[in-house]
Amino acid sequence: MILASLMSGRRTIHLSAEADFPSVRLLAAACHGVLAEWGLSAERRSLLELAVVEAATNVVRHAYRGRGGRVEVELTREGNAIALSVVDSGIPFDPTGVPPPREPDPADPSTWPEGGMGLPIIRAACDELRYGTEEGRNRLTLLLVADEIEAP
Repeated sequence: MILASLMSGRRTIHLSAEADFPSVRLLAAACHGVLAEWGLSAERRSLLELAVVEAATNVVRHAYRGRGGRVEVELTREGNAIALSVVDSGIPFDPTGVPPPREPDPADPSTWPEGGMGLPIIRAACDELRYGTEEGRNRLTLLLVADEIEAP
């Protein structure tokens, strides 16, 4: 389901899908298309698409524990500011309180991460990361200013 609204220079796109792995990929691809239409650079689009995959995959695996539900992505643009939110009704988890991982030692393979790189990827995709819950819904929001796009 896709809904769009245009109010006083603010553009919002709502995407909603089943919380399963095939839908995660579709949501990310849809976000990539919207961000391309808005004029975001290819590099930033790809990083945000990967961040959506990571965040939505965490919803499927951890918030819903693979038992189904809905995952939503909301993209909002106002001028050159973009907010991308991943929303679910699963188990709450505030990733903003998780410290960044330690830097691996290139000479010591035992320090190389085997997983757990989702949050660093999500953080790298934005200027600011926010999390909140309201009425049983979790909202992880990536905020960024895209100097490469012109205000509508």
